[in-house]
Amino acid sequence: MTTPERKHDGISRRRLLGAAGASGVGAVVASLPAGAMPAHATSTAQLGASPMITDLGPAVLGAPIVGATVAGDSGFVVTRGLEPPILAEYDLRTGKVVANHELTTGLGGWGTAAVGGSVYAGMYSVADIHRLNLATGVVERLGRLGNEQYAFDLTASPSGKIYAGTFPGGRVYEIDPTGSGSPVFRDLGQAAPGLQYVRCVAVGSDGTVYAGTGTSARLVAIDPVTGTRTDILPESLHSESFVYDVVVGADHVVAGTEPHGQLVVIDRADPAHHTVVSTGERTIDAITIDGDTVYFTARPSGALYAYRLDTGTLTRLAVAVAAEETRGVFVRDGVVRGASGAGLWWTYDAAGAANGGGVNVVDLVDVGLRPGPEPPQSVSYVDDDGPGQVLVGGNFGLQVHDLSRDTSRRLRVDGEAKSMAPVRDRTVMAIYPGALVDAYDHRSASVVRIGEIGGLANRPRSMRLHPPGRLLLIGVRNEYGIPGGALAVVDVRSGGIDRYDDLAAGQSVGAVASHRDLAYLGTDTRVDGAPPVAKEAVLLGFDLTSRQVVWTWTAVPGATGYVSLVHHHGLLYGVTAQGVLLVADPVARTVVGSGRIPAGGPGYLAVRAGSVLSVTTQVLARVNPDATTTTLVSGLAGDWYNEPQLAVDEDSGDVFTVRGRNLVRIHFPS
Repeated sequence: MTTPERKHDGISRRRLLGAAGASGVGAVVASLPAGAMPAHATSTAQLGASPMITDLGPAVLGAPIVGATVAGDSGFVVTRGLEPPILAEYDLRTGKVVANHELTTGLGGWGTAAVGGSVYAGMYSVADIHRLNLATGVVERLGRLGNEQYAFDLTASPSGKIYAGTFPGGRVYEIDPTGSGSPVFRDLGQAAPGLQYVRCVAVGSDGTVYAGTGTSARLVAIDPVTGTRTDILPESLHSESFVYDVVVGADHVVAGTEPHGQLVVIDRADPAHHTVVSTGERTIDAITIDGDTVYFTARPSGALYAYRLDTGTLTRLAVAVAAEETRGVFVRDGVVRGASGAGLWWTYDAAGAANGGGVNVVDLVDVGLRPGPEPPQSVSYVDDDGPGQVLVGGNFGLQVHDLSRDTSRRLRVDGEAKSMAPVRDRTVMAIYPGALVDAYDHRSASVVRIGEIGGLANRPRSMRLHPPGRLLLIGVRNEYGIPGGALAVVDVRSGGIDRYDDLAAGQSVGAVASHRDLAYLGTDTRVDGAPPVAKEAVLLGFDLTSRQVVWTWTAVPGATGYVSLVHHHGLLYGVTAQGVLLVADPVARTVVGSGRIPAGGPGYLAVRAGSVLSVTTQVLARVNPDATTTTLVSGLAGDWYNEPQLAVDEDSGDVFTVRGRNLVRIHFPS
């Protein structure tokens, strides 16, 4: 059964803003305030009339989820990226969300657990612990896990204690909810020396805590009384990036890895006895044990599997929700239930499957989960012979703003659209995780898969269409814990994808531009979940005919990465992660001008009406050929998930970007 899309078709921005608590739809909200230009800006007469800003409502409206658990006849999920985050109760009998509890801190809760008549949520971007009392409906914040930023997983012991795994300290915490009359927090220390992630935790009937780590996979058995630690993961799996989930049964510990989708079954009494099962998948997302059967879900397929502990048989049961991340999988009365990242609740009934059915999917927003504005991921403009459409990427969603109809609707996407580029009658999206390349078809209003970048590629960065429009260039970063990255070259006619790995040792490709037969690549030294191995970002000249690097240049000493590049009128404009603006002659490889972004966090560059524009979290500015800037709009306070982006309507000259979490159109009357 296919996943239902969220029903926002035909809903006006007026109604969307009402849902978000805003007003004044379609009105001109602000123009450039007096005194907003820096001293080096050109005069208002030179710029023409002040730009006019129109608020178009929430850039992305949705309810993606991260944490999920079950208690009694209810499922509980925690939203991702919404402010305030929501802990929602879904009644399994009626199929309705019966409560949306607001949590007072964090942006979401990866970790959830239920025990003793309460549901616990472990938060990010502060590792706070919240508790919902199921009898009273009261939610309270219990405390914070040291200086940690993420409580990535929670588990409950038979005695009612809660254990949490964290990032970036890679620690395990014990929480006694009722100790000495109030909650007692105990830091059990780092699970494994030097590792930043405890991605998953589980606890056995004897009190042993099992912690799965990253970005080097370990499975550490911890005695919470003595502090003794033993790595029980087979050495053959130490090259994996993560132990992504772990559960404990009566006789076995079962864990799943990323990025090669290995399921490992370990004898609790003698961990040297183990079985490793290759699934052909990338990530084992969520696992549970029911008697002699291990149920688990995996990506990229989104399939549900059953592994028999008694026979060693692996069976693919169904695709619950294609390509989805699963936040939790649960079994009761022969029915398997799961929660997916897009905010979906699904069930698999083996008896129903035998009769041609089996999978049922519910969009939780359709049954009462409260949506809200998300931090936007990316933005693009579609020219369809009218006012056009603005596309904004979110978590597992693409928001389509139809300017001619004054409507906004959400389509499901298999991850996060990190960057987008219009290509003829489609808009191509580079998707994280898994480095997928998808496309939104403007005519059918549907999302289709072009392909996968493959290899170790995981996190797309910048994307540019290479004139005359035959090739699409995408920079990507490798899997967690693995230095390096690649340039992907997509043939927009055939859909073929060529990947060029490690063009600069230990660095990914963070920014791309091109002119004639040469691609200009700005590298990035960052490694997801691990320290960088390269010291300094560089610019590369990559010949698109020979597909070779023809030169390497350290244009900005000390830069750790490039955020954006554009080629314009023979000059290469760039922005570094430190906010340095570069204007260079790429032929002579000389610096023409160097400056800084006016304010805020660095974002993308674009060309509009013969000028280069730069957007940051705070301002929209013009970049002059000597790398000085002219501030055009200030006070954006853009709440982006990634680096700020902008899109340009070439016909009207209008610029689209984000203020707060709302999409805005910036019109220049001249």
